[in-house]
Amino acid sequence: VGSFRETMRELADDLMLSSDTQVIVDSKESAMKEAAELGELIHNDKFSNDIFNEKITIFKSVGIAIKDLAAAIVLYASLKK
Repeated sequence: VGSFRETMRELADDLMLSSDTQVIVDSKESAMKEAAELGELIHNDKFSNDIFNEKITIFKSVGIAIKDLAAAIVLYASLKK
């Protein structure tokens, strides 16, 4: 994960805070813990489930354990063949 400390940023604050920006994450809970630059946005309820084509879309993947498990199952199954 890119920004794992409060003082680190992957994107400029003004872009993240802009009303023209929508932020989508794979896990809101994980993003709060692991992506420092998203913490304030999450607390300010900037996230929405609606996707607007006229807005800048930022996707932040911080990872979910179930994805790792799914990948391991697929890999294991392919190695068994």
